[in-house]
Amino acid sequence: MTMTYQEHQMLHAATGRAAILDLTARHNRAYSAGDRDAWIATFRHSGATFIRDGETFTDLRAAFDGGNGQRLVSVDHEIHVDGVNATQRCVVVLYAKVYDETTLRATGTSSDRLIYERGGWYFTSRELQWDSVPSAHPVM
Repeated sequence: MTMTYQEHQMLHAATGRAAILDLTARHNRAYSAGDRDAWIATFRHSGATFIRDGETFTDLRAAFDGGNGQRLVSVDHEIHVDGVNATQRCVVVLYAKVYDETTLRATGTSSDRLIYERGGWYFTSRELQWDSVPSAHPVM
């Protein structure tokens, strides 16, 4: 039985969404583990950008600030696949180990642009915006 055009598009979008969720999980695990090379490998081979609180990094090595007892978690994913391009918006939660106790360090949102190339999905840009927290807040 052959698939209709609509069925083919739905299958393509579903498999793309699943692969993007896997990419995001690998990205978060590499960040949490302090594995800069694995974290960079989730981005496009060349021309990728990372934006954190308005600061743009084209040198991904300089953008990496993971590890050190931090755990990055992404939830509430909204993914739109359009051929070989995709966008993702999600909520990001950062935990940190402070004095042998894991505490909430920050929450924010991520707006991502992705591309399918070389047989997989990669971030072309990732914009992370942390929620503002009063300076007197104990977890900051």
